Amino acid sequence: MPRLVLYHTIQSPFARKVRIALAEKNISCEKVLLDLTRGENRTPAYLRLNPHGRVPTLVVDSIPIYESTAIVEYLNEAYPDPPLLPTSLIERARVRMIEETIDGSFISALRTVLFNVFRLPEPERNPKAAEEARRQIAWHNEWLDHELAGREYLVNGGVSVADIAGICALEFQKRLEIGIDPRYRDLFTWYGRMKSRPSAKALTE
Repeated sequence: MPRLVLYHTIQSPFARKVRIALAEKNISCEKVLLDLTRGENRTPAYLRLNPHGRVPTLVVDSIPIYESTAIVEYLNEAYPDPPLLPTSLIERARVRMIEETIDGSFISALRTVLFNVFRLPEPERNPKAAEEARRQIAWHNEWLDHELAGREYLVNGGVSVADIAGICALEFQKRLEIGIDPRYRDLFTWYGRMKSRPSAKALTE
């Protein structure tokens, strides 16, 4: 088997997505924790692996793969058991639809709150942008609750990449001190189910 080295940070939802996928598949992998506050993602050595200077990056033997979706797709194909994509073509399409929405507009709204409430100096914060982002976060919670109606996981066939992306986004949301509205009972139950899985330890490791 190839040597795998994952460059990551603890709180990045995209790095978490890869770590959970590794844990779900019980894949051994070396991990290199980067300190972004010290610019360790901008060093010449790291930029040779990932020219965008972002995390995560998975090095397979000497070949780097970056972008979490591409990394998880590689892991799913190189280590097919257990699968993180269903066999049904329509359900596979739903996985990609949900994952893309989470990694795109949902994470974008979460980042807007992060910067305009917690990160930026107060004079640079945009309260209106943060307020709109909170509305978007609430919409995404409602959307996920709807997608979960009548399902144990986000798609039929068991835990998938969609669920992994979802739990990473909700952990980001929790970090922003935004809870799950109790009206979204399916989402709340699913969140507890995902947190009880052994792979959830990878959220903080």
